[in-house]
Parts: sequence; C-alpha cells; structure tokens
Amino acid sequence: MSPDYRAQVLQAVDLVELISQTVALKRRGKNYVGLCPFHQEKTPSFSVNPSRQSFYCFGCKAGGTAFDFVMRRDRVEFKEALQILAGMAGIELPQFGGGSHGASERQALFEANSAACRFFENLLWDEAQGASARAYLRQRGFTDDSLKRFHIGLAMEAWDALLRGPVGRKFPPHILAQAGLVKAREGGQGHYDAFRNRIMFPIRNESGQIIAFGGRVMPGSEDPAKYLNSPETALFSKSRSIFGLDLARQRIVETRNVAVVEGYTDVVMAHQYGATNVVSVLGTAMTEQHVAILRRFADRIVLLFDADSAGVAAVDRTVQLFLTQPIEIAVATLPDGLDPDEFLLKQGLEAFDRLVSSAPDALTYAWKQMAQRFVSSNGLTDQQKAAAQYTGLLARVAASGSVEPMRFGAALARVSRLTGIPLAELHERCRPKRAARSVAVPVPAAAGESGRAAERGRPNGQDLAERWILGSLLLKPGCWQDVQTKVSPEDFADPQRKVLAELYWRHQRDEGEPVFSEFLAGLSEDGMKVLAIELAEEVEQLEDLDGLLAGAMEHLAELRRKRESCEAMNALLHDGDGPMTAEQEIDLLRKVQQTKVVPDARSIGPRVG
Repeated sequence: MSPDYRAQVLQAVDLVELISQTVALKRRGKNYVGLCPFHQEKTPSFSVNPSRQSFYCFGCKAGGTAFDFVMRRDRVEFKEALQILAGMAGIELPQFGGGSHGASERQALFEANSAACRFFENLLWDEAQGASARAYLRQRGFTDDSLKRFHIGLAMEAWDALLRGPVGRKFPPHILAQAGLVKAREGGQGHYDAFRNRIMFPIRNESGQIIAFGGRVMPGSEDPAKYLNSPETALFSKSRSIFGLDLARQRIVETRNVAVVEGYTDVVMAHQYGATNVVSVLGTAMTEQHVAILRRFADRIVLLFDADSAGVAAVDRTVQLFLTQPIEIAVATLPDGLDPDEFLLKQGLEAFDRLVSSAPDALTYAWKQMAQRFVSSNGLTDQQKAAAQYTGLLARVAASGSVEPMRFGAALARVSRLTGIPLAELHERCRPKRAARSVAVPVPAAAGESGRAAERGRPNGQDLAERWILGSLLLKPGCWQDVQTKVSPEDFADPQRKVLAELYWRHQRDEGEPVFSEFLAGLSEDGMKVLAIELAEEVEQLEDLDGLLAGAMEHLAELRRKRESCEAMNALLHDGDGPMTAEQEIDLLRKVQQTKVVPDARSIGPRVG
C-alpha cells in the first residue's frame, strides 16, 4: 500500500476521538490520559498527544499511531487496520492484491455479516414477509426507531433463504459457514441456513462492526431454543462479546456506570426509554474478559438479576469478580420477578435509574442474602453454619484468584461486625488457601527488574546528548538543517538510537521534513516507535530547548573530535618507522591521555537527578 494512503488516512483520523471509543480519556495539560486498554492498571498511565497524533503507555510501553492502536485493539494486521480506519474516514482504498480475493479472511467475514444484516433487515421491513414479525415486536412495545437503530431483522422460516438470496450469491458457502451463518449438512452434501424463523439481533464489536448474530424465536415456533447465538468464530467469542456496547459506550463514559442485563430485548427497551448505558453479556455469566472491557469505560458495573438468575452460583461468581477485579461491582434485584424490559414498561426510566443507583455492592448483596437466613435462625448451630457459609465463600474466592487486599480486609471486617467472630479468627479461617495461592506470585521478577533499574543509574553525557538531539528533531524537524552540519548518525553510540537517527536522516534527505505521526507509521519495529515517542515526550518537558540542543550537538562533536584524535594517535603509535626516544614516548602518552578526557555531562544541560 502506498505511503500516500497511509498519510491520507492518518490525517483524516482524529486519534483522540478514535481512542475515546475504547478508553475514557481526561484532559491533562496538552495531553489526554486514561487507563491503558492493553494491560490492567488502577492509575492512568496511558497518554494521547493530540498535536503529534500518537499514544504511549508509561506502564506497558505500548505506543504508536492510530494504526498501531487499532492493530492492538482489534488484534489485526496493518492492512486490516488501514481498511478499518479508511472506512471510518470515508476514504476508498484500492483492493489489496489487485482483487477481492486478496482481502483477508477476517475482512471477508465482516463483509458477509454486514450483507446478512442488510438481508435480515430488508425482510423485516418487507410489507408482506415481515408483517407478523413487526406486529409481534410492536406488541412487545418496541418502536420502529429502536428496531432501526439496532438494525434488527428477520430470518425467514426456510432452510435456504440466505443461501438462495443475494448473500449466498456474493459469498461462497465456506465463508458463510466460517461466519456462522450457515451449517454443513450431514454427509457434507451442501449447507443450510443457521437461523430460521427468528427475530435477528446483530452483535457488534466496540467499533460497530458486526461479528455475530443472536436470534429470538418467533411466537408459535416449535423450536425449543428460545435464543440462539452464532457459534464461536474468528470474529466472535461469547466470553468477550458485549451486546449494545457500541451504542452505550458514550453514555457509559459520561456516567462512569454501566448496567448489565441478560437479553437483547432488555437492552433495546432500556435504550428506547433513555437508559442508554445498558448492555448485555449474551445470556452468559460475567467473565473476567467482560469486566476488563467494561472497566475501560466505567468505574462501576451494576448487574441486574431477576428472581430466577439470582441463584447461589451467580452470587458466588459475582463476589469473586468483586474481590478480584479493580472495579466496583454492584447487584440489583428486579422486583416481582420482572424482566428489565417489563420493569421499564410498567415503572418507567426514573424507577429504573433509582434501582441501578441504589444497588448494593456485590459483597453487601451476598451478605444480605446470608444475613436473612442468619436473622431468621434462632439456634446457635444455624448461626454458626450461616457464618461458616459466608466465610467459606470468601475463602474460596481468595484461593481462586488475585484478591484485592483492601477489599478482602473490608469484607472480613464486615463479617466480624455482624457475626461477632473476631477479625483475627476470620483471617485465620481464610489464611491457608490464600497462602497457597500467594506462593505463585512472581515477586522475584519485580525485584530483579528494580535491581536492574538501580544498576543503570543516571544517564551519562552522551546518553543525554543523543536523546535530546533526536527528541528535538522529532518535535522540530526544521532544525535538522543545522543539526546535520554538526552531527551525523555515526556519532550515536547507542545502537537503537543510532538506527533511529539513520532512519530520520534518510527521511529528511529523501522525503523532506517528516510529520511525526507519519514518521512513526513508517517505522516497522514497535521498539523504534516507542523509543521515538519517549524521546519526544522527554524533550517536550525541557526548558530552553534551543540552548540544550546546541550544547548536546557540541558535546557529540567534541566526543567525535576526541575519538578521531585518539585513533590518529594510535595509528602513529603503531605505524612509526622506528623506535621512539623516551622523550617522544612520554610526549605521545601525554597526548593520548588527553584524548581520553570525556566532556562533562553538565556542559549540555542541568544535572539529572
């Protein structure tokens, strides 16, 4: 792909806007900061620089341009990232490889799902074929605007409607099978539609791309499966997918709260009533992957349980997530056995908001359930059983994952106050399993890293000079004309910085002054991109940059002169025509010794502390 297309896409994409779709960013000075989407952290170390159109995480060292962000976020190669960003920017790209066959398999699956979505939507809004489905949905209380906003459609009661239609004519059966849209017949003789006689809900990723479908059976159907999801595919994993997140993301970021319900219809109805921070985890239990995705946008997750779903296993799982994940998790129980959509229809948005905002945290919720049995029990044995049940739950959670110590301590303190069991005894009950778990914690690795950092110590004068020169050039390309008359890439001693300098010098000579984001995009190695971002970030914080740059150039030039002089002396020492006199040897040794005096690092700027 031509560099012109890369530059055109980068210029058209606002990196802050792009990353805000995934990360809750807050303005801090010239930059935006947020929690890194590529590793778990509690304190924001992820920074986006709008002027340079680059991002960098001070924790995991991930960094780069919009291309690098999409490649990491969506786990795709560069070509797919370019296609995704070009599509967002409305830029038409030439086909890779000269034709549609050159498109990647993932891209083909995305396109097949999009085509299927249009096919299902057209059937729902067909005057005759979609009449009964539209009547059913309207009877359930859904407006036409909601149906169109979520792109809800209809799968006909036929074995090959999709295969015989425009989707089947455009995409080969093996692509449709990989997308989960059709299934192979027994014996391998042809295929048939995977979804039949169902209301179709497209499932999208955070970027709004369709990755799968969920189908709700039509009334009167004899199919025992009320809901049917696409199978696991290259695009879709149930344990990582969240229905409605692409539409709910903005409101979640604004409120820092997300409500999680069970079904698609619950999400659609909630959004219809204005509760646009509601999503669904597709009828499955909440997983660590779900939490990791949601905590990018929210500080608090509220799970809405109905009377049927609030079982012991569900509560235990929620407590485990509460204690092991760095986010607040609360639980709300719907009254009278209502589903969320029924609750909204009967009681409205204000009552729904009160239910969500007043939801107790998962630990309190589980305690209340146990406390009801505790209070209603008069026998000492029953009280002991109740307390043992709750402490047993906490002990199991502590043994099953990395428990947040402060949360765990608060949980035990709460149990101690209610049961009267001394806190020390509660700690003792949980201690064995927690100790067994802690053996596996890789403490030595962290200590080793700290030791290596201590050994590195302060940067010397050459390190500072090289970093400040490259950082200045990246921030102010116009100063290269002056720099290149005094310094060359050969003057850089650090191997990585030397390579970066060579690439920068080449870009200046061949293509002129680089735009920072475009120069980053042209670097093939992630390490080079991270180094360039670090250097630019470092230099941007310095005062009197012009003075420091002049001192850094003089420092490297002086080192070069000393090096050349030393080499010349060595050459004279070894290439002489005959033995030297004692006076000549002393004079030569004095000159050689003088060339070994390294310029003071203080000559190029302030002392590094």
